[in-house]
Amino acid sequence: MQQSSRYQSEHRKREYIRLRRKTREEEFVGRLRQEFELSPRLSRGVLEVVAETFFDKQEIRVGQVRSTAVSREEGPGKSMEDLRKVSVVLTREVASDHETLEHYGASAMRRVQISRMSEEAFDQGALLTQEDLGRLLGVSSRTIRRDVEVLMDQKVKLYLRGLQKDIGKGVSHKVWIVTLYLQWKTYSEIERITGHSVGAIKGYLNDFSRVVMARMRGIGSPQEIGFYVGRTSRLVEEYLALIREAQGDERMRSRLRSLKEQWRFLERQIPLKKGAPSMVWRLL
Repeated sequence: MQQSSRYQSEHRKREYIRLRRKTREEEFVGRLRQEFELSPRLSRGVLEVVAETFFDKQEIRVGQVRSTAVSREEGPGKSMEDLRKVSVVLTREVASDHETLEHYGASAMRRVQISRMSEEAFDQGALLTQEDLGRLLGVSSRTIRRDVEVLMDQKVKLYLRGLQKDIGKGVSHKVWIVTLYLQWKTYSEIERITGHSVGAIKGYLNDFSRVVMARMRGIGSPQEIGFYVGRTSRLVEEYLALIREAQGDERMRSRLRSLKEQWRFLERQIPLKKGAPSMVWRLL
């Protein structure tokens, strides 16, 4: 009986090996070894690079595009051929962009898109260039340069390859918007100042509030909070820095306290599931 069981086990193992050798991947590796005389290890390395470059399984949603940009770890001085590239998924268009276009024009909408896509690329390990953004948005790099100058005048932090040395300066557009709210600006004032639609503003405020509440519940690290609220640890760190800043300013501290009280009230009225978006900004 044991011998029969062992025989069946060996038979299944050999059958599994034969089936694995009949896949498209194994065909590709085999051809590299036979036609180009590559070693088995090198052949599988080529397969992994090809799969990662051309067959990334990350889902693309409506309004998103896949692009290739230079790794944010690469410094200046290399030719483009020698720079390591990263595949990124960028949100080129969302519904709120059309509100910005309608109220403030194409330039304002581009600046919103530039801020959003450059941060998304950075969080995925890459830095876009102004030329990249021009291609993605269908305009010249000169037009992008003018938009970048406006954003820099507003002290918005831009995650662009040509501005690597300045990335640490200023605040991201989301933190800028939340800061204006903590300074008791109305939605319409924030919309006019930043060019972001009221819908987008409420979305950023909702994310910030969830970070505040997670911190109040004793979740300490940005990584844990990021997991809890579904946002990057980089953004969470910036929001935590803003909370600390607000504690040292009487008006901002008052606004933050009001925000916490509203959330506590709403949580009693509308129990929230972990990670679920709330109705809070529709009620305030």
